[in-house]
Amino acid sequence: MGRPRSFEESELLEAVMDAFWRHGYAATTYRSLETLSGVGIRSLANTFGEKDELFTRALARYRQRVAGNLAAMFDPPSVESIVSIFERVSSPADENDARAAGCLMVNTVFEIDEPAQDIANEIAQYRDLWRSTFQEALETDHVTDAEARAEFLLGALWGALSQIRLAGDTTAAQPMTSVVIETIRGWTQPR
Repeated sequence: MGRPRSFEESELLEAVMDAFWRHGYAATTYRSLETLSGVGIRSLANTFGEKDELFTRALARYRQRVAGNLAAMFDPPSVESIVSIFERVSSPADENDARAAGCLMVNTVFEIDEPAQDIANEIAQYRDLWRSTFQEALETDHVTDAEARAEFLLGALWGALSQIRLAGDTTAAQPMTSVVIETIRGWTQPR
């Protein structure tokens, strides 16, 4: 009979997600996670499986966290909610703010050229989450061509997050986000 677990799986998954987010897929090894968490490699592997399985679960956890944040920020959905997202993304962050690490999903796209299917599925679901959130907000405020504009906003967001990742600083996205915000506000101006 095996020993009972001496850790809370949900809390450990949060720590694992944070490690992948801050350090990347390649640099986050089971050995580094053992050091970080105090949970042995065997226990980690028995609980989460191979590294790709663990990473997929971390991505799912990240997507769920973002979905919860979006639900709160877009209650009710509006163009101003979208503006708030772009303002927040590029606002100054201190060293403890995870936003300085960029976005775990965008970082993953940069780091892993050909992700396993489960990882690719998580990235696709994450992109769909943002796209549908943007589209609903645009439709709520009767912005024309909401589907195409939501796709534009998704690309703009990923571009801004790329700037953050490359610079390691949220304010690196400010030139881009200010233009995006100006564009968004133009969509609701009477013609």
